[in-house]
Amino acid sequence: MFARAGHEVLLGSDAGGHGVTGVTGPKGADGAIVTGGCCEEVVARSSVIVPAFLGVQGAVQQLRPWRSGLRGKILVDITNPFTGGHIDFVGPWAVGGTEDLAAAFPGARLVGAFKNVWWEAFDGCPDPAVPDIRVISDDAEAKRTFLRLCAATPFTYVDAGSLDQARRVERMALSGVSSAGVSAA
Repeated sequence: MFARAGHEVLLGSDAGGHGVTGVTGPKGADGAIVTGGCCEEVVARSSVIVPAFLGVQGAVQQLRPWRSGLRGKILVDITNPFTGGHIDFVGPWAVGGTEDLAAAFPGARLVGAFKNVWWEAFDGCPDPAVPDIRVISDDAEAKRTFLRLCAATPFTYVDAGSLDQARRVERMALSGVSSAGVSAA
């Protein structure tokens, strides 16, 4: 999505780049391409990092080795603290997952996004039924930078406030889930 929007995209692997080294993907509007490398290299070279790990605790564990490298960089949290069946949340109402990630990486500039939609919304052509994507952050400049990066993507983004709104935005994802944890759509 970001490569198609003309941005350089680097994929990091915790296996020293195995599986992503030399990966090339679709060229974006401005000739951007998807390449891969080890996580340490990707964190060092990137100004905006979108880690794709399962759950907030998984993200904290996986990102811990690069904590110092994340200082001053925009860290986009796409996780939701779901239970195994995706029908409830693991934490109390008073806390959102992005707030947990911000506490674990105080030097990073946290932005929460893509939390109120399921991954299937990004699998293929844009669906007009996909809700506006809520974006949250306490760092106004980081949020503006992220929204600029998203401007050429086929989705609509909405400023949903500060990180204390994480718990509300994350719970919006459950509106499309049945009690069995399957998409109700």
